Amino acid sequence: MYRNKTATRILSLLTALLLLTAPLTACSGGVTREETQAASEALFAALSNADYEAVSAMFHPDKTMSTDKLSSYCEMLVTDYGVDLTEGATIERYTGMKSAYYDSEVRGSLYELVMDVKVGEITAVFRVQVVRSDTGFGIWNFAFVRP
Repeated sequence: MYRNKTATRILSLLTALLLLTAPLTACSGGVTREETQAASEALFAALSNADYEAVSAMFHPDKTMSTDKLSSYCEMLVTDYGVDLTEGATIERYTGMKSAYYDSEVRGSLYELVMDVKVGEITAVFRVQVVRSDTGFGIWNFAFVRP
C-alpha cells in the first residue's frame, strides 16, 4: 500500500510539472540568428531611406510603432548624437547576442543582437530585438546604444 501512495504522489507531481511547463513549449518555435540578422538588415535599409512606413510594418503585432514616433526618434539621433541614418546605415559586425526560447515579457521567443552600424563617417552601436509569439513575428525593439 505504501508503494502505491508513493507512486501516486510521483505521478501527480509529474503531471503537475507537465501542466506547468506546457505553456512554455506552446510558442511556435524560437527565433534564429539568421532571422534576426535579416530583420536588422531590412530595418537599417528602410531607415536609410527614411521609409518609416516600411519600418513600422516590420514591428511585431503586439509592439506597434507609429511613423511619427520613428521619425521623432531618428530626428533625436541627429540632434543629440549626430547620427543621421539617412546618410546610409550599414551593419559592419555583430558584437553581442541574447536569446530566450520563452520570455515572459514578450510571451514568446526573443533574439537580440548588438551591432556596429556604419552611419555616414561614424560607427554607432545599436541593439535590435526580434520576437516570435503566438500573435506573430517581428521587431520588438531597436535602440541606439552609443556612438
